[in-house]
Amino acid sequence: MMRLRRLAVMGLSALCLSGCTLVSTSSSPSLINPNNVPLGLLNPTIPFTDYAQVRWVTRDIFLLDHDNQVVPVPRSMTAPPTLAAVFYYETQGPTPIEIANGLTSQVGTLVVTQANIEDGVALVYVNKALNQLSPAQQRLAAGQLLYTADAMGATRGIEIFIDQTPFTLALRNGEKVQLVTPSDLAYLKKA
Repeated sequence: MMRLRRLAVMGLSALCLSGCTLVSTSSSPSLINPNNVPLGLLNPTIPFTDYAQVRWVTRDIFLLDHDNQVVPVPRSMTAPPTLAAVFYYETQGPTPIEIANGLTSQVGTLVVTQANIEDGVALVYVNKALNQLSPAQQRLAAGQLLYTADAMGATRGIEIFIDQTPFTLALRNGEKVQLVTPSDLAYLKKA
């Protein structure tokens, strides 16, 4: 009798629980009523604040096309974007779609540890990966960094530092410069 009662209770429990599911059995997505979204996740402000909002802006980074010319490519990022944040997106390289369209990068191995603009000059601190590139590749990498910084307001050029040591770029004509200006690498920019 006790065994029969346990079996009946287990069967009744299984029957009751079979109707309880949190996972939809539909094979297609279904819309959720906005009133049922918890914690104010659809509010224009960040949850649990009354004022903080996430705003998105678009800034140009520069990648290399199939002719090794630097070309602007838009990237969305949170506002306000800093030069270091823009360089972060640049060092991530091209997206798979951009790669399929022939875009490449020479700064994919670089880590930008710090970047800011002082008096129109971008001061860019990177890791030693820049030293491991050939002189031609260094010019391409410097061109990408230069024109990205220029788009952010560093109109006088960039100075690159590797582990806090000033980097000297060998230009195509053999001249060596620490302050790389847009006129130094103008031949890299697509007209």
